[in-house]
Amino acid sequence: MALARLEVITLSLLTAGARTGYDIHKWLERNGAFVGYTTQPSQIYRQLARFDELRWVTSTREVREGGPDAKLYRIAEAGLAALDEWIDSPYTPSPRPLDPDFQVRLMFSARRGPARLLDLVRTELAYRKEHEDYRRGVDADLVPENADAPLRAWLRTAHMIQSERGHYMVQTLIAWLEATEVRLAALVDQP
Repeated sequence: MALARLEVITLSLLTAGARTGYDIHKWLERNGAFVGYTTQPSQIYRQLARFDELRWVTSTREVREGGPDAKLYRIAEAGLAALDEWIDSPYTPSPRPLDPDFQVRLMFSARRGPARLLDLVRTELAYRKEHEDYRRGVDADLVPENADAPLRAWLRTAHMIQSERGHYMVQTLIAWLEATEVRLAALVDQP
């Protein structure tokens, strides 16, 4: 099942306990940069209302002294099933190595155990190893037609600097994926 990033985040947060829309908004303010997502509170409340219609959540009103009542949402079996279906769905890595989709999968698939994360890490690792190539030539569209030899040489150097940055970032990611694969494999192999 294809769930949008905010749907995944919201359902995942509700697996940890009842929350208000405001609680979800505050979590995103603190952690949104790590999962590549921020939003307005109104979008969260619209989504929670839609989840209520789908019966993915249940809600209760909590009376609060000294402030407005709060609407607490809890994940329902149907919401849990939708989240688990997303977690178990095939993952296709993004061509962009640091795309937030992998981070979201990694963060919110943990509830399914180390074997699920191991599969995810192995998928990402295989893709990164297969597609890691930083030795592309200079993009001709970025070289002015009337560029002289020194400018062309400089543009090649600038392009190489950029390519090396990407290469080192991907190599670091691959090293982390390999170390994580070993760690998760050990957890999966425990009796």
